[in-house]
Amino acid sequence: MKKIDKKEIIVSTAKSIFGAIPFGGTALNELFFEYNGQIKQKRLNKFVEILADNFTQDSEINLENIKTENFNDLFESVLRRVVQTKSELKLLRFKDILIKELSQPSEHYELIDHYLDLISNLTEEEITILYNHRHFTIEFEEEIDKLNSLKDKMNSLEQQMKKETIIINESKFRKPFDITKVEFQKQKEYIDSFLKYKKAEFYGLTENNFMFYKQRLFSKGLLIDNRMNRIGNLPFGHMGITEFGIEFIEFIKNNAE
Repeated sequence: MKKIDKKEIIVSTAKSIFGAIPFGGTALNELFFEYNGQIKQKRLNKFVEILADNFTQDSEINLENIKTENFNDLFESVLRRVVQTKSELKLLRFKDILIKELSQPSEHYELIDHYLDLISNLTEEEITILYNHRHFTIEFEEEIDKLNSLKDKMNSLEQQMKKETIIINESKFRKPFDITKVEFQKQKEYIDSFLKYKKAEFYGLTENNFMFYKQRLFSKGLLIDNRMNRIGNLPFGHMGITEFGIEFIEFIKNNAE
């Protein structure tokens, strides 16, 4: 099949879907192309062009999936949001979702509409913050516990070494201390390599805006304040990602980086 054929297929399919799907007693083509005016029509036309262009590049698309009920419902859901946004990045994410569903339909279709809401409602700054917080999982907390354990061990060996050197010149604790110190430094370097993602300046934000965005992500169940019980840390100072947050990032990861 020639490239132009695929593009014609998606454009004609889009137009047919607009006319076939009812929306509150009105056909979609009337609703989107006539009632909502030129601005929304331009947004919709732009999205159809983006979608059509991708059809010319992706050989894995199964055109038969266009005829499925799930894809028609998804397509309508995407269009509702397309006409409400002027963000090209959001359009690209919506495009990726449709292409993905055509090539490999999701097994958890009921979650997709919720993901679409998040894409529509979250700012690009919030999505970037969430994406970078993908590192801060339960496993990362365990790495911090390991760092603290090494620090405690190193301090204990140091105290024992100081007491023993009062009696003899060289302590038997010197070698274990040196080994533990090297392990501690390596672990600290590993932890520190991620801490930039927890700082407002990394995102070019003020502290107030950074806090606001984290609180918004927390309210949507994407981040969790899992460091509140650590001494010296303020609420929302050290956030971790939730399982739902990880699933959402996986869903949109094509455009998150």
